[in-house]
Amino acid sequence: MPQAPKPQTPPSTPIVVLLGGPGSGKGTHGQALASALGYEHVSAGGHFRDHIRRGTPLGRQASKFIENGQLVPDELVTELMRTLFRGCPAAKGVVLDGYPRSLAQAEALEEIAAAAGYAVTGALYLVISSDEIVRRLSGRWTCGMCGRTFHETSKPPARPGVCDACGAELLRRADDEPATIRRRIALFHEMIGPLLGFYRGTGRLVEIAAEGTVQEVSARVIANSGVSGINEPL
Repeated sequence: MPQAPKPQTPPSTPIVVLLGGPGSGKGTHGQALASALGYEHVSAGGHFRDHIRRGTPLGRQASKFIENGQLVPDELVTELMRTLFRGCPAAKGVVLDGYPRSLAQAEALEEIAAAAGYAVTGALYLVISSDEIVRRLSGRWTCGMCGRTFHETSKPPARPGVCDACGAELLRRADDEPATIRRRIALFHEMIGPLLGFYRGTGRLVEIAAEGTVQEVSARVIANSGVSGINEPL
């Protein structure tokens, strides 16, 4: 008697993660890549700020570290990411920026993604010098309502101090003060090596030069995303 065919497991929804130091443009280029691919753009930082703004227990814990220019501990970040993927809308794919930031977080993401029906298919590392990071962040302003970012010289708002998108007040984040930026860069370089090694070792890492105009860098990111159906790599 012929056996009934085994039910097929539906394919995992792809995740492309954007890696890079503070101010490397993960949010800006993540939005451009998501638009090109027809994916959902998900900002870990935006999710964390939403928890902080709403005063959730996880948000209150995270704010203590962010206000001091420190990285949020892996265990706390992992719990925040679990809440993100539980509420993530159905999508063709996801471009994730701001997470993971350490080897432990990358390993946790594999488990979190699999449990939610996702899989990390690529990791794009935006390479930028420390001096350029300081230049960018020291002039950055962020919308306190929607999280949109602007820059005093390279991307100024139409009206000073007012968000173009929602009209809310623009603020300088506590972690964008020059002394705090230097601490953030030092912490970033301590942790990025093992993380890059993890994705390089699994054949998922692509390094992209992230200095230049926004349009130039976004074009490199899209062309080198490794996702079929768009431009070939540069």
